[in-house]
Amino acid sequence: MDSEKFGKFIKELRLKNHMTQQELAQKLNLTDKAISKWERGLGFPDITLLNSLAEIFHVDVSEILNGEYGKKEKIDVEKIVQETIEKIENKKEEKRLKRNKIKKITGIISLFVCFVFFVIQCGYFFVLRNHEFEYVIDSLSYIFNFIITITACVSFLCLLKKNTIRNIIVCIVCIILFGINLIFMLTHVFHNRSIVTFSDNFSNELVLKQDLENGKMTIYRNIKLFIFGKPREEFPYPAIGDVKTQWLTKDICNVTYVDVDGNLRDYVATYGDRGNGISYYYVTNTLLGDWVDFNKNENVTKLSVDDEKIIVTKNGTTDTFELSDCKQFGTIAIVLYKNEIPKYVIALNENCTLDEKTDIIKKGGTITIVDVSMEKTPPEELTCTTYKAEDLEDYHLVSLAENDYIIKNGILYISYNGKDIIKVPGDFSGVESLYTDDNYQISHDKTVFLTKEDNKMYLVYSDDQGETWEKVMIDTAHIQSIQFLNSDVGYIFEFLDVAMGTAFGKILKTTDGGKTWNTVSYGIGEEGNQVFKTSSKLYFVTEEIGFLTMPHTAGEYSDLYITTDSGNQFSQVILEENDIYDYYSLPEIKDGKLILEISQGSDGDYHGGDSKTYLSDDNGNSWYIQQ
Repeated sequence: MDSEKFGKFIKELRLKNHMTQQELAQKLNLTDKAISKWERGLGFPDITLLNSLAEIFHVDVSEILNGEYGKKEKIDVEKIVQETIEKIENKKEEKRLKRNKIKKITGIISLFVCFVFFVIQCGYFFVLRNHEFEYVIDSLSYIFNFIITITACVSFLCLLKKNTIRNIIVCIVCIILFGINLIFMLTHVFHNRSIVTFSDNFSNELVLKQDLENGKMTIYRNIKLFIFGKPREEFPYPAIGDVKTQWLTKDICNVTYVDVDGNLRDYVATYGDRGNGISYYYVTNTLLGDWVDFNKNENVTKLSVDDEKIIVTKNGTTDTFELSDCKQFGTIAIVLYKNEIPKYVIALNENCTLDEKTDIIKKGGTITIVDVSMEKTPPEELTCTTYKAEDLEDYHLVSLAENDYIIKNGILYISYNGKDIIKVPGDFSGVESLYTDDNYQISHDKTVFLTKEDNKMYLVYSDDQGETWEKVMIDTAHIQSIQFLNSDVGYIFEFLDVAMGTAFGKILKTTDGGKTWNTVSYGIGEEGNQVFKTSSKLYFVTEEIGFLTMPHTAGEYSDLYITTDSGNQFSQVILEENDIYDYYSLPEIKDGKLILEISQGSDGDYHGGDSKTYLSDDNGNSWYIQQ
């Protein structure tokens, strides 16, 4: 007979007769628990109760035994009951064996867990602690004690034969140990705060501990098993409040906090290298060049790095940092400071590969820049826009043509051959507006540039193609042109004031390379009324012979003057005595000859506004028209 089928049939009969388990039990002088066990197939009534059940439910005994209506047949009640009881007992035995198996497995697992954590604790107390290792979270030691205590108790109860007294003793001991451990935990743990964070791929782990009493922060390294760490470095400033951590790459994590004085502070934890992992290098050197965020269309973030300064343009604001304003962390990150407060973090991304000879980031490597703030600050990826060849030994921050210059980040670079770059000493910040095409000179004999310091004008010059440089102060402000004929003789043409197309100024001469200057002319005209024109230009062919143009304001005509005594006296050059060809340009030297173009000026339309060209073989003493 199927005990479960029997139980369901009893339940069906009981409900059909509107009886509760309690009411049926009272009729049979039993408890409702016995009825519940029948209906769940966990028990079977005594044979003497079968007839009573049949009478209560008005069915045949055989129907009760078969577990369904209408199935009446002659059966051996005693035999069926015995078989059913045996089946029930067998099921009970199977469940008992299954429970014992589960209990044994639970005990073995608990014993294994207990052993593992016991070994970890022993390893810490007897080995690691002697080498200055600590748990990354102070409470872990006590949590492991809880685990050891609980799993030891469970393994005892599950693996040893049932013994009530012993089990009670084991449970009491477990509770006592649990309580003692809890007391120690509450007493010793909560004066420190642990901050643990992982990189995206869990390859690196940042561990910080903060003493909540004084705010001191310590970073831990040499992480073992993700749970042990050795104190590496104490932050120079105690922290209060929240601590912000931000992984910039898989091996760079930025830590930002506020110190007890309310100042923003920053620390960068690094776990990698972009070089060979052996040699030390300066991150600022790896960054040499110009960097741009190509992911933005407006307010583009830019970074410019040379061997003296770092300039950051971000959100429309430009900040200049000296190299002394930078602090390097490891070999893959720097923090830029403004008045000792961190402003930006720059990190070398994992795609950066350094040139073995120069330590400069090779082509294709990108960097990350992020604002230092307690607020959410999204990092930006920057790409280098300065040209990089395969060989970076000849890497230049700028590219220049022959005899050309550029001012970048306050540094003046020049090139004599279009290949080699020379840096002119001094700070040229803010002087770009001083330069025109005529008031500097780059030549093999003399290289001269203007600079300004403390509202004073200086000449910076070299006589040996940039090998050595000298600087001399000059008493002038608005220089129109500078011309040196050799390393010693030179001229300065300057304006002091202008009005209505007329300029008041002077021509100065030096014969000692620029150290001293003497005024040789105040312009064209009677003494005391000498003037220039605002568009006048000056050019000397030799030390004695020079030319000066005097253009009309509207550009209708221009007079040309020549000097043969180093500028002391000027006389007008007239080659065309007419009103058509009346605009004299400044002569130029070409193929050893002076070439002078005379055009019709702004009002000329004769022959389509053509011009005439004159040549001179004797530095302007005589002229002939070009055929």
